[in-house]
Amino acid sequence: MRPSKRGSLQSPNPVKHSMIYDPTDVSPINGVHNDFNVASHAVDDDLAILAPVTASSVVDNDATDSLHVVASGRGSSPEASAAVVPVPHSSPNSNRDRFLQGFTPARTCCNLDLCRAPAGSKFNLSAICIAVFPPSKNPDRRYVTLADNTGSVGVTVWNENVAKFGYHAVGKLVSLQKVVIISHHGKKQLSMARDSIVSIENDNNQDVVLWWKSLLVPAPKTCGQVHDSVDGNIISVSGVCGRVSHEIKMVNGVERTITCLHVVDFSGKLDVKSWNHSPSLFTSYVDRPILIKRVKVSSFAGTKHCELLDGDASIFETTFDGMSELAQFWSA
Repeated sequence: MRPSKRGSLQSPNPVKHSMIYDPTDVSPINGVHNDFNVASHAVDDDLAILAPVTASSVVDNDATDSLHVVASGRGSSPEASAAVVPVPHSSPNSNRDRFLQGFTPARTCCNLDLCRAPAGSKFNLSAICIAVFPPSKNPDRRYVTLADNTGSVGVTVWNENVAKFGYHAVGKLVSLQKVVIISHHGKKQLSMARDSIVSIENDNNQDVVLWWKSLLVPAPKTCGQVHDSVDGNIISVSGVCGRVSHEIKMVNGVERTITCLHVVDFSGKLDVKSWNHSPSLFTSYVDRPILIKRVKVSSFAGTKHCELLDGDASIFETTFDGMSELAQFWSA
């Protein structure tokens, strides 16, 4: 009968009993037959190294070494394959953890939930900049938001990289090299390392650039359809701009103006907001059908709304298919 591969891991004391378990041996676990011969039991040729004992393992007080069962390659003798070799306890991690820590994917996406690499892994990312936040001092830093077809992610850039981002960078292709995945409160985030490289590129054939341009093509959603959309999606929406309003809020001791376009159609109402656009830019759209391309779906207090992207990344059109139906709805 072939022995169990996991006999030593299932033992209540894996240090003392890290040996090939023979199901035909009925001796007590502490061992009655002192002449038990480990080398007389066959070992599966595929077995390489059992995982070392972790810090959570239960060990005897006098145990100082963990035991590994080492198997040689195929064709080796059972005696050599089943040798029990004591080795120092070198790491609290498992073999799987050590492998994943040393694994660096070449490229990932903005939805970090799709990346299976553990915290501390480095990789490259190409995405479109969709939002740029005001810079901070001491040290110089700026938070930016990047997006691709999987979602969006934020990252803080530092020092000389701060000047690379402004409203002119919105809608541009951003390349991050050797950025690090970190975990904060169980959520994966991006962080810059000392050797990270940030650049803004001009490559019209890049897949993420083609995705960005394709957002101008799909038919716009109605106001009611937006309320069924997933947060973070970048969509187009149409309706009648019934009113433009604004309010002042204090953010880190600085007054900020929130502009809101109140859009309505036969399916419902929708607020389209912006932190970085003046209300005067939109007064000419009041009482007119409008089509807004590339707005980000968001929600606050359980209510859906849309956010204008920074700069000129969001595009307004007043001539489009369906505008006559919206004008008729507004005048009825």
